[in-house]
Amino acid sequence: MPTDAKTILESLATAIMLTDGQYKIIYANTSAEQLFGMSRSKLRSLKLTDLINRHEKNLMENLSRALKANFQGFSASDIAVGIDPAHTISVDMSISQYSGKNKGLIVEIKSINYQQKLSDERQRRTQHLAARDLIRNLAHEIKNPLGGIRGAAQLLEMTFGKAADITDYTKVIIEQSDRLKTLVDNLLGPQRPNPMSLANIHYVVEKVLSLEAMATKDKIRFEKDYDPSLPELMLDVDAMQQTFINIISNAIQALTESNTERPLIKIQTRAVNGMVINGFKYPTSICVSITDNGPGIPESIMPKIFYPMVTSRSKGNGLGLSIAQSIVERHNGTIECESHKGKTTFSVILPIKKDVFKSEEI
Repeated sequence: MPTDAKTILESLATAIMLTDGQYKIIYANTSAEQLFGMSRSKLRSLKLTDLINRHEKNLMENLSRALKANFQGFSASDIAVGIDPAHTISVDMSISQYSGKNKGLIVEIKSINYQQKLSDERQRRTQHLAARDLIRNLAHEIKNPLGGIRGAAQLLEMTFGKAADITDYTKVIIEQSDRLKTLVDNLLGPQRPNPMSLANIHYVVEKVLSLEAMATKDKIRFEKDYDPSLPELMLDVDAMQQTFINIISNAIQALTESNTERPLIKIQTRAVNGMVINGFKYPTSICVSITDNGPGIPESIMPKIFYPMVTSRSKGNGLGLSIAQSIVERHNGTIECESHKGKTTFSVILPIKKDVFKSEEI
């Protein structure tokens, strides 16, 4: 198989297999390995018919004609596949014929569960973006009159001098106007993002940890598990530091407010291969996982934790995770969260390369 063709097949999120004229599997890509939970060497020892449930009679009949001349190919939905009849998965399957020096089949398999996951992800992303845009529009509407209120308070103070009853009120108005301006600026996010530069992710994380360790005064233990072989990647270093500050600060507050015994935050870095982010499959990405042993995130707000203004804390403004997600998305990455009592993990996943292939599931 030509190198370029193999590279493309390996980059696809769809499981692809090739068979010879006897239905024996002669090639399986990485996604096929993941789908069936076995190595490609094991798959190459099987026939395609070994993976199809014996009750799929219509499919087996079509396969019997698939290697004949003038075969046009076919697709089948909700097919049960798997080496163990008691543990099958439901997939959509497309089969076409290739010919030349040898004749065989090209088999394309899409997990139905995976397709549903992508559909749900698109829906959540659409809802989140709609909520974020709405709040940003409201923030824009608030920002202009806010400046006028502050200016009017300053004018009152200048006009009436140092009269105690006036300055007390104008001081409150100016302070609260400044507080609201800060909140609005956070909602709007950075207007001019910093340029990207090549950086080591461990440098970014370490800088944040040094600040947080000083702030907590060793009351919280930080445990690090780094992969030193990770390559550098293009980052807006200041913005990415803010991402980790927001996530780790949330963890610290959760541990502190819950009086967790032996509070711990663990930071782990790993390489992940074949990650699909927003419909694109990246050959290699870096995953930074931040795990705490706190009380967990309430189940009621888990689906909306990245929405602006959503928080479970009385003193929180609900902007930290929304800002973090916006920054990570600007790096073509994603943030995932898993939480239950005693363990919450945020995973920041950042692609290393941009030469990616569009996932055929999208």
